[in-house]
Amino acid sequence: MSLTDVNGVALHVTDQGPAGEPHCGPFLMIHGLARSGWFWKDWVPLLSRGHRVIRVDLRGCGRSALPPGEVAFSFEDLVSDVQALIQAMDLTAVNYVGESTGGLVGAVIAARDPQRIASLSLVSTPTRPADGDPGTKSPGASTPEASLNALGLKQWWLRSRAMTGDLFGDERDEQYAGEFARTPVPVAVAMWQAMHEPDVDLTRWAGGVRARTLILSPGRSTSLSAGAQDELAAMIPGARLRRYPGWTHGMYFLHPGELAADVLQFVDDPG
Repeated sequence: MSLTDVNGVALHVTDQGPAGEPHCGPFLMIHGLARSGWFWKDWVPLLSRGHRVIRVDLRGCGRSALPPGEVAFSFEDLVSDVQALIQAMDLTAVNYVGESTGGLVGAVIAARDPQRIASLSLVSTPTRPADGDPGTKSPGASTPEASLNALGLKQWWLRSRAMTGDLFGDERDEQYAGEFARTPVPVAVAMWQAMHEPDVDLTRWAGGVRARTLILSPGRSTSLSAGAQDELAAMIPGARLRRYPGWTHGMYFLHPGELAADVLQFVDDPG
């Protein structure tokens, strides 16, 4: 584990797996809104058997440093940070795995800097975050921002995930909520606002993606629709769409073994 300075922010990076570069490049895993690389932990045992696995906490999230000055974000800040990190670590042809916000970031990088992305796996990635249902992310308040400020991140996680069916129903829920709460509330609010601007729209970049792409789509998500996922798959040349009909948006942490196996097969077996 280390802190890597990019764009004036120290990002927390966890780098695991075999030394050297495997034949098809390392995995680079980027989390969703206000989460951290910790949320990929149950993917690592399978992926790291034969691959280097790099997990990143986005700016202000998890164990990464807060941006200097006022807490304010734009989607372009996140894209720029990950691009700068790839360059700083001298990574080429990464197998990018992104969940929700992380998927949007990866698709833009794949379109703008194609030589850096060997494959792109988009997990529960909305085409337009602003089209999601804000009601399930606003327990006890009129907006998600007001709910985050009123509840704090731990209770917001537990209550909003209860509304969307994204809980284990055992002691793991407290553990995941506690890890989510490592991110300061102002960071979560700023990221929510940035990601739900109308111009954050994956259809603007999807046609420029040339990396081999796998779209892993949950069947029960309040943040994306089946129609939008069909639209996304049609726009990315050669993209494969895999549906998980009974699974929720949080399938990346609820069903990590199955998803990691599907991504690993996609990366290791181009045919």
